[in-house]
Amino acid sequence: MDTAESREQRFERFISILIALTTIFAATAAFLEHVSRNEAEKADRLAQTLSIQATTERINGAIQFSYDWQGAFQTWHELDLLVTNAEQYGDDISAERFRDLRDRIGTLSPLLQDPYFDTQQNWPRAGSYESDLYLVEATRLSEQYEVQASLSNDWENTANTFVLQLTFYAVALSLFGLSTTITNFTRWLFVGLGGLFVVINLGWGAGMILITFDERPQTAIDAYADGVGLAYQGLNEQAVAAFTRSLEIDPEYANALFDRGNAYSILAQYDKAARDYEAAIQAGRGDTNVLWNLGWTYYLLGRFDQAVLVNQQALAIDPSLIGVRMNQGLTMLAQGRIGNAITEYDLALEDAVAQVQAARGRGEEPPASLWFYLDAGALDLISLLNELDGNQAFWEAAPPANLLSGDPNQIRPVAEEQIERIKEYTVSLEFFGSPPRAEGQASASDFAFVQEIYDQDGNFVEYQDSLVNPYGTNQIGILFDFNGIGLGAHEVWKVYVNGFEDPALRVVSEWSVGEGSGAIKSISYAFSKVFIFTPGEYAVDFYIDGHLVQRGTFWVEEP
Repeated sequence: MDTAESREQRFERFISILIALTTIFAATAAFLEHVSRNEAEKADRLAQTLSIQATTERINGAIQFSYDWQGAFQTWHELDLLVTNAEQYGDDISAERFRDLRDRIGTLSPLLQDPYFDTQQNWPRAGSYESDLYLVEATRLSEQYEVQASLSNDWENTANTFVLQLTFYAVALSLFGLSTTITNFTRWLFVGLGGLFVVINLGWGAGMILITFDERPQTAIDAYADGVGLAYQGLNEQAVAAFTRSLEIDPEYANALFDRGNAYSILAQYDKAARDYEAAIQAGRGDTNVLWNLGWTYYLLGRFDQAVLVNQQALAIDPSLIGVRMNQGLTMLAQGRIGNAITEYDLALEDAVAQVQAARGRGEEPPASLWFYLDAGALDLISLLNELDGNQAFWEAAPPANLLSGDPNQIRPVAEEQIERIKEYTVSLEFFGSPPRAEGQASASDFAFVQEIYDQDGNFVEYQDSLVNPYGTNQIGILFDFNGIGLGAHEVWKVYVNGFEDPALRVVSEWSVGEGSGAIKSISYAFSKVFIFTPGEYAVDFYIDGHLVQRGTFWVEEP
């Protein structure tokens, strides 16, 4: 007879079996949690080791390269210049002595030997040496670190998942136990709910066991590290090939996609660069570096709406990126959104002021990158204007003029105004730590670039126009009229060679020419017979008290 007592006994046996099975399942989960935690700790220890090795490799390599460059090569170079000077003055004895010492220095560093020293140029292949010395190996170790750090994180998450499952198993056991204290139908609600927890946990646990963590193949890392070394040397076509080999092994390798995009960009293959940056984001690398480069590439392709959107994403992550802010203003200017463009440049310059004042307030100097991005912002505007005029130089970059959606007649004056503002802010912030002061009264006529002509007795004869100079020139005179420049005014001359400033030609002084109709300024390497102007375009900026007074350009021909 099926009595209440027998039914109760069957129920208790059923619950006992459920409790026993659940206990076994919980013990299994605890074991898997322990295994996962051990794997996470093992991967973490390996990641720490690789991080230390990568840092050590990079630091030791940088120290070694510093010795090789600053110590061995600079000494070798100075002696080589002394050899040249002695030869030019006919001092053969000194030349031989300097030459002997120079050649002995040349044995002290691999940087001064084959295959790293270019005997034709008398200059080391520094990128190749650094790449072989430490860069490739440090990159390889850093990538291995990232793999192990990711693996440690995956195992840690797995372990935490099993801990959560143990909690559910504990809840299920409690529900099973509580069901034995109730005699009505409610007990089956507890049993059903506890059983549901067990079933969910079993399915969840089985899924966790079947998951395999992808470890990037070492061959993909090796090819990527080789590509980084090649790109560092400027061998971008070979770098693309190396990154491609890496991606053939691991198509989702975000770093390889990003760096291949950089190489394509340098090769002016902007469509391919954009695709790689987009793929890098899809592969999980959506940091500001990728967004910054993608926004710039969209701008060069004339895809202005996309550029604006990507720049906004980068600025949402880090609003202090002055370079991105400048790019945003430039893109909006190319679109013809004049007001928006000016606003972006205003924000960029306001942030530059804040960064400089904050750094100086701490007794520090702002990062060198700040001056680079300010200069780059002006250069990009100059590039846009030159593209509009059809005379863009090889070092400049701008979208084709036919892709611009703005009116060139509106773009030109705004671009010129922003170029002047950026340049004045750059000089004022660097030398005074504040925005440009009240508008000055200084003015200067257009520059006349000249050479001074002397007779056989060394007497000055005349100035000869010299806008285009032959190879071998080491001095140029700048003749101009001026007004409103008082004695003691802060004077700065900056010279940009093919778009980038040559600090060796910068002149900072106090104005010492009395009020008059004209002045001449010498830009030169004339202190030596060895140094000459390299071929290219020389853009000269003249500032008084932080204000841009005049700009001009001369050229030096190829040999």
